[in-house]
Amino acid sequence: MLIEGAKLQVCGRCARGGKILKFPGKPASKSPVASVKKGKVELEVVANYGKVIRDARKAKGLTREELAKRIMEKEHYLERVEKEKTLPTETIARKLEKTLGIKLFEEASTGEVTLSKTKKRGALTLGDLVKVKKKSQGK
Repeated sequence: MLIEGAKLQVCGRCARGGKILKFPGKPASKSPVASVKKGKVELEVVANYGKVIRDARKAKGLTREELAKRIMEKEHYLERVEKEKTLPTETIARKLEKTLGIKLFEEASTGEVTLSKTKKRGALTLGDLVKVKKKSQGK
């Protein structure tokens, strides 16, 4: 889940405010790509990938149908990628990069998160990471 530029694993209630990066339980070969390790550098899909693809396609004077034929994918799938409802797989992202002359991957930003205490076992949620500061009553 991408929430305000940070990759987090959150519960369903907290997930409403972010963008899904990867769906759990799908095989790695067919799942959408959030990040790719290339050598020692980790790459991730650019934040506004749908707009980048759409703008590049229009700049080349291609319809979505023509682009779909060139990269041998379905037009409906490209529509979902352009609307950022679906992340492209690594293979499709590379095809789009080559065909449109764009970059869909950038170096992943590494941010470290430390937890003071975790009550639950298993995956971290947004609630595990947030510290609530209460306002002083005397001011």
